[in-house]
Amino acid sequence: MLHLAILAVALSARSQGCSKVATGDPAGNYIVPGVLGNVVYHDGLTLDAYAPEGPARPAAVIIHGSYGNKRTHVTQLFEPLTRAGYAWFSIDYQTLDDVDAAIRFIRCPGRFNIETHEIVLIGEDTGAEVAFKLAARNGFRVAAFGAKLSPTFIESTSSGGNAARRLLPTAPVVMFHGAVDDNSPPAPIEAVCKRMPNCTFHLVPGAIHEFENWHPDQWSWKEDLVAWLRGDKRGLWKGIAYARPGGRDLLMDADIPEGAGPFPAVVVVHGGGWEAGDRVTYVSPVFEPLARARFAWFSIDYRLTPYVRVPDELEDVRTAVRYVRTHAALFHVDANRLALLGESASGHLVAEVASEPCSGCEVQAVVSFYGVYNFTTWPQGPDWQRGMLNRLFGDWTPETLARYSPLEHVTSGLPPILLIQGTKDELYQSTLAYAERLKQAGARYELVELKDAPHGMENWEGHADWAFYKQKLFDWLQSTFNYH
Repeated sequence: MLHLAILAVALSARSQGCSKVATGDPAGNYIVPGVLGNVVYHDGLTLDAYAPEGPARPAAVIIHGSYGNKRTHVTQLFEPLTRAGYAWFSIDYQTLDDVDAAIRFIRCPGRFNIETHEIVLIGEDTGAEVAFKLAARNGFRVAAFGAKLSPTFIESTSSGGNAARRLLPTAPVVMFHGAVDDNSPPAPIEAVCKRMPNCTFHLVPGAIHEFENWHPDQWSWKEDLVAWLRGDKRGLWKGIAYARPGGRDLLMDADIPEGAGPFPAVVVVHGGGWEAGDRVTYVSPVFEPLARARFAWFSIDYRLTPYVRVPDELEDVRTAVRYVRTHAALFHVDANRLALLGESASGHLVAEVASEPCSGCEVQAVVSFYGVYNFTTWPQGPDWQRGMLNRLFGDWTPETLARYSPLEHVTSGLPPILLIQGTKDELYQSTLAYAERLKQAGARYELVELKDAPHGMENWEGHADWAFYKQKLFDWLQSTFNYH
């Protein structure tokens, strides 16, 4: 009976999977918080593991190339993988069998908080060939950076037949390769990609071999990798870099509805006097109603004064619109049902962008909350207005102020405009003047007034008398886009 009891316990333990890792360096890898460092997986070889608590995540195994180790040459992968919602494991190894042992160690049920059925291999340099061979055996997806493939591998895959089938993955593969890589020229690598049944090849203009040396204007691979990893996952998507002016990331957050789509979309631009705020400041009250109404939305950062001037901020908004339009299929949105939404300073920005049609940044609707529409009166205005002009425009002239005043560019051809305005806001009269100019021009517009409401939609929260604007926003967008 005792032997049967011991056997029952053993079988129960086996059914529950492997024990969690009890060793390793809790200080991690000194790069990403929450990493368990130097976990021994096989013959004294170690890996770094990022598999945080919470819902189980899909997992990526990072295979470095011919130089360095698990914490060098591949470090730029850690943040995009984390942002994509992946657990990841960066390994030291000597042979392909070592990598195979690491994968078995990682996938052992119960050891790490991961979805063991979903493994992606990421190889750089010579690590790409290792990834391809293991993926061909096991059906893993692969992402490769600067793949450096041996002549034998390239020749074997070119012959077709069983040899190629043993070496080339059938699952999806994405490859990123420098266009001026003289260590591993791109042409033969792209040819290998074309032999795979499901491979996408990204040639990075001007980039050399080592992807850690690629310049900020070559970093679009980060967004492309995250999108590839996410697949068709919907919901909130944080920290998408839509531009990198001067090497600085400009980020947007996106929320994509469930369903087939394509969905109408709203690019949300925060206010803050042209000098404060970010993509979650001031405008957060509209996120939930837009999402519940099944609109895709994109809330953006843009450069702020005094580091730039208003023309640069306008260009950032245009760039964000172009990005959403260019990636409409990726985001499941309809590029011909795109709205701009802004408040206060960004109410000015979105109205001005809509007033100046430009190639690739067309929008079909504008929502402006308590915006600024006319700078031409500011030189005679209160001290705060006069003091801001140099900050906003530098060495300005009256022509400059007219150039960037939406009131001066009203035509009947403007996209439909919804104005939302509190009557206790100091900008109330300015909005009334803009609405009157829209009326005179025969432009399509609607003005919604919130009686006694102050400046700032954040200040409207908790006041039932003003909450109706959210339903009005939804109804107007739904009607404008014929979206039911």
